[in-house]
Parts: sequence; C-alpha cells; structure tokens
Amino acid sequence: MLRGLRRRLYEARNEPLARFTLRVLAVSPFPEEPENDENYFPSLIVESSPAPDDAALPPVAFAIGTLLFVEWAYARQEEATLTHRLQALLPRLRVAVRGGHLGPARYAAHRAGQQERYFHQREAATYEVAIHRDETGLFVAVRERVMKGPWPATATLLEAATLAPYEALLRLEREEALATLAWLAVGVEHWPCGRIAGFPVTEWDLAGALREPGA
Repeated sequence: MLRGLRRRLYEARNEPLARFTLRVLAVSPFPEEPENDENYFPSLIVESSPAPDDAALPPVAFAIGTLLFVEWAYARQEEATLTHRLQALLPRLRVAVRGGHLGPARYAAHRAGQQERYFHQREAATYEVAIHRDETGLFVAVRERVMKGPWPATATLLEAATLAPYEALLRLEREEALATLAWLAVGVEHWPCGRIAGFPVTEWDLAGALREPGA
C-alpha cells in the first residue's frame, strides 16, 4: 500500500518515460446487428497506438510496458480466466513468431483485416499506459476508461490484457518477440501462486534489447 501511494505521488510529479494506449473496440461480424436477440453480445477486439513507426515509442518499450500492463491487469482480476487464456495462447504465439506470421511486416495487414472483417466498430474502453521509473525500477500507471454499453469493465480489461501481447508481437523482430513470450510465460507461471513474476524492472532498458530470462 505504501509503495502504491509513493508511486502515485511519483506519477503525479514526473512525466512518463513512454506511453501508449490500448483501445478495446466492440465490433460485429454481421453487417446488420441482431436487434431482438437478447443473447447477442458484440465481439471485442484490441488495437494500440501510437503506430510502430513512432520514434517516441521503441518496440521494446511497448513490449516491456505490455508485460507490466498484463501483470497490473492480472492483479485486478478476481478469477483465473486471464491465466487460462494466456496459457492457451502462448504455444500458438510462439509458432506464429517462429513461422514469420507476426512482426512489423504484418502490422498493416492485421489492421486492414480488422477493418475489413468487422462492422459497427465503436470504442468500448481505453487503457492509457504510462511507463515510469522510480528507485525500485520500472512500473506502469494505467488510466482506464470504460464506455457505457453491454460490456462490463471486467470483460474489456480481460480482452485488453489477453490481446496486448499480440499487439506487442506485431512490433517486434523475432528474437525480441520470443523474449517477450518467455517473460510472459514466467508471469503466467508465477501469478496464480500469488507470486510476482520477478521481471527485472531495475535492469530493463526501454531503448535497449530485450533478452530471454537467464540470457
């Protein structure tokens, strides 16, 4: 609690080292949304900004911020759904990275696909993530805004935390993408046991290279 208070004071007095936004969009795969189906619920997708070519946000900074954001989100979940989702996604994401199906060259195609596949896109929530560093290392301050709609705040946060790593992988080259997944796997292993992931927040450099645990 005391650390949280100190960090809030630090955040209020200091500009972040980097910042990005995760936007959760409510979308429909149907050109006409069902109006009389009480069981209908729009799908939720995620996009991020700024774009990968923005020099103010190096890809490694986005990846580190994403890992810290997912840890922040996990601490606010009352169920283990996020862990189960990430456990299921990690093997598939590793295969996609090794097969060259993710990375900067795929970013534009991914965004275009989101626009083409879905209709009735509207903003459901935003998560503005600011990365700070104090005497204990890197941490994130998150400003959450959930719009009025049929989606609860728990659902938008779950979707943002599940898909934020995918957004990071669209910005990273192969080795740093695999390092990001390795650190995410450490978190997924430790968080359900009530332990912190042990991210090297005093050592990580937002402008440097991201290496796998133990490297």
